[in-house]
Amino acid sequence: MFEPIQIASGKKNAARKLYSIHALPSGRGFAGIIAADKAKYQFVFAPQTAELVNRKLVLTGSFTVKSPNGQKRVAENVKATLLATQGSITTAPPVPRTFEQLLKQAPISPDNSPAVTDATGDLSSVAVIYLKLSPLGGKALGLPADLSQVQLNARLYSTSEVERDLQWFYSALIRATLGESPDEQIARGYLAEINRILKG
Repeated sequence: MFEPIQIASGKKNAARKLYSIHALPSGRGFAGIIAADKAKYQFVFAPQTAELVNRKLVLTGSFTVKSPNGQKRVAENVKATLLATQGSITTAPPVPRTFEQLLKQAPISPDNSPAVTDATGDLSSVAVIYLKLSPLGGKALGLPADLSQVQLNARLYSTSEVERDLQWFYSALIRATLGESPDEQIARGYLAEINRILKG
């Protein structure tokens, strides 16, 4: 588990700047805690769509902050652009059942066979994804901080089927776009599956 992010003090009369926040999978999104002025604020980034921009994953969705008194404030259309990843030293999650069934139904060909081997080899699983969030209004979200340059560090510690499926597809997509042998066609297939899951 991670510790709540503490907001560091800035210059007098200036909003304190928050540079990074940590999160864990929470269903289709990511959740974490920010500690400010001895209070803890819960946040959830809930992606609704995924796209590729210059071969980098970009997630778009809502960013919700829940104050200690239970009040929720939401920022919509927040973009999270992939900055970097960290590989996992543990076994990769299993191939998603629906995707495995789809591959079994499809004829074996050079176009679809790499889709399996591409994401099931050693070092193929991503453990952490680092995402740059589009500027957020701290005041509008009820947080006493400058959220204009925040990085979301999401540790993919998956505990449910949907979280494991997304970890598998995120890992596969990153390999297909930023690996040694990028394949746009395979990447589009992974991206479509990610969007299918995000839409529920």
